[in-house]
Amino acid sequence: MQMIPRFLAVLAVLALAACGFHLRGEVKLAPGLQRVIVTSSDPAGPLRRSVEDAMKHAGATIAPAAGEGVGEIRMTGVGVQNLVGSVGANARVNEFNMVYHVDLEIVDGAGKTVLEKQPIEQTRSYTFDQTQAAGAGAQQDVIRREMERDMAQAVMRKIDSVERRLSK
Repeated sequence: MQMIPRFLAVLAVLALAACGFHLRGEVKLAPGLQRVIVTSSDPAGPLRRSVEDAMKHAGATIAPAAGEGVGEIRMTGVGVQNLVGSVGANARVNEFNMVYHVDLEIVDGAGKTVLEKQPIEQTRSYTFDQTQAAGAGAQQDVIRREMERDMAQAVMRKIDSVERRLSK
């Protein structure tokens, strides 16, 4: 009887290996992004700090200012909006959509644009209960923090995709 679970486990591992799945692994930085400055239209915001921390973790040196040999990760249009998602029969809002938007552009240390400006957006929906309005602010804060973390990861995936494209 123990042979069947083992056989199924081995079969699952072989199927997973055959499909080409592999873990994302660490972000690899292009040579022109080993020394960078991270700029943001929200300079005091948590996204800039999160991207700087992730770049340090990936092995980059964060430069204090732009200059020769310093790449730049430009995040413009950084912002979060709350949009009405749905309205009930009583003409009250039932659902909101929180939209986090960033325009990302990456320039390497030689001044060459390696990623043209492109938008990254994330959307989260949440319900709004008029009887529980006191907790809505806390719910929005939690969603915003999660979106900021996810956005930093999305920016790092874009940076990793630049390295993969340049190394081919």
